[in-house]
Amino acid sequence: MVRLERKLTKPCEARQAARTGFLRSEDGSFIIFGLILFVMMLMVGGMAVDFMRFEEQRTRLQSTLDRAVLAAASLEQDLDGKDVVLDYFQKAGLGAHIQADDIDVTERPNSRKVEASARMKVDSIFLNFLGISELHAPAAGAAEEATSLTEISLVVDVSGSMGWNSSSGRSRIWELRRAAKKFVNIVMCDPSRPDATTDCVVAPDTVTVSLVPYAEQALVGEDFLSKFNVSDEHTYSSCVTFDEADFSDPAITPDTPLQRTGHFDPWNGSNSTPGGWTCATNSWRAFTPISGNIATLHSRIDALGASGNTSIDVGAKWGTALLNPALQPITEELVVDEIIEEAFEDRPMPPTRRGLQKLMVLMTDGENTSQHYLYDEFREGPSPVYRDIKTDGSLGNKYSVHYLYNGVDWYYWDHDGTWNDHPYGEGTYEECGWKKVNGSWKYNCSDVPEGDGAQQIDYVDLWRWKTWSWYDRFSWLPSQGSYINHSPKNDRLHAICDAAKAEGITIYTIGFETSYNSANVMRACASSPAHHFDANGLNLTDAFSAIAREIAKLRLIN
Repeated sequence: MVRLERKLTKPCEARQAARTGFLRSEDGSFIIFGLILFVMMLMVGGMAVDFMRFEEQRTRLQSTLDRAVLAAASLEQDLDGKDVVLDYFQKAGLGAHIQADDIDVTERPNSRKVEASARMKVDSIFLNFLGISELHAPAAGAAEEATSLTEISLVVDVSGSMGWNSSSGRSRIWELRRAAKKFVNIVMCDPSRPDATTDCVVAPDTVTVSLVPYAEQALVGEDFLSKFNVSDEHTYSSCVTFDEADFSDPAITPDTPLQRTGHFDPWNGSNSTPGGWTCATNSWRAFTPISGNIATLHSRIDALGASGNTSIDVGAKWGTALLNPALQPITEELVVDEIIEEAFEDRPMPPTRRGLQKLMVLMTDGENTSQHYLYDEFREGPSPVYRDIKTDGSLGNKYSVHYLYNGVDWYYWDHDGTWNDHPYGEGTYEECGWKKVNGSWKYNCSDVPEGDGAQQIDYVDLWRWKTWSWYDRFSWLPSQGSYINHSPKNDRLHAICDAAKAEGITIYTIGFETSYNSANVMRACASSPAHHFDANGLNLTDAFSAIAREIAKLRLIN
């Protein structure tokens, strides 16, 4: 029996030993571990491939969207912003991943903003093993371009009251010079440094300023005025007399007929030499048209003086014209004459040009006063006044004034107050005296010519040599001219301001220590009540600087 049990237990022990050996054996274990690592590597590598594919498509989607919104936001882009973005995606083969509702275009007068988003589904290959069948690639972006070109008319009062002291203790013209130069620095150089003229952050050749000083008239300057269709009765001064209807038109074209202002003195007395010209000829009064040169503008501003009446309407008329594209052919001629820089030969630009803003800053220290003008028949042609001719051919200083009485020609000799039947210089007079003849003295008389004749004076020369007061002494002569007072001039100012605003010109106005009524007139001219500034000698610079910074805010600083 014992032997039998031993025989029976040996196989069991053998199987147990075999199992224990198998469990303790390490043969082939690395292969299993390697297979596990291999599967994990395949999964990680597959995830990387899927993520690389995802990133590639996302980058493609984002770059297409970036290009699209930049093109659509351009102020020079004439097409609809949404259409531009959709077209970019269609051309890139990505049209299925964006809809019109995904695009938002914001249009403003001086800016355009385009925002867009897109989403692409990327099917996964290896991530499917983890239950992720697809990835979604998002793209979003926005682009905005603000105004990059600026045209400004700086229209400033240089009438006589600008020579008065302001509340600062300095003259008003001194305060204007300082304020206007800081204005130029801010809009043309650096909005954060009003005294800076170098190291500018404003891109060059993007801002132009036309300086328009005005008093009773606005001196265009002969080099500039000669480019227009202006009357040519004289070239002694270069102002223009506008009619009422002219103030409803913002443009002055090269073909627009312009009436040159007469060169006359309505101010000085009858015995004075003319000099108080209604169109004053001081060189500092002349326009500085379309300039991008800070130094030039500073020099012109520093030269400003003060004298004369006030015609805000005339200043505003020229300020508006210098922003109107009808002037552009004349600009080209002034570039040839080296009066305007070549970079600005296309100015003034059309108001439809994207990225362009046009502004007029109109400043006064008072209100419209009288503006004198000649009646048409007294601008040129023969006058009723004669001047004697000396024996050497030059003109003398004896004037005769014609008077027709009952069909008879009479001439008043102004130098001696007598009436005669001919102008002085055309007749003879009796000269008597003792003369030695053949050794003896004799008293005799003879007729002697008064001169070599008399010349009838053209009205152009008459007003250059004699004042209105001298002419007005002769009651039989017809009235030569008149004046426009403040009320119709205010109406003209409102008309040109309305015409300018209708053309898209933004108007800022500054009342420098003005009256309540004048402030209301200027406020009505401005683009809105918020565009008007009441200033005094202590804060005039602040007013100009505030306007300049507001202008600069609308610009794209590169």
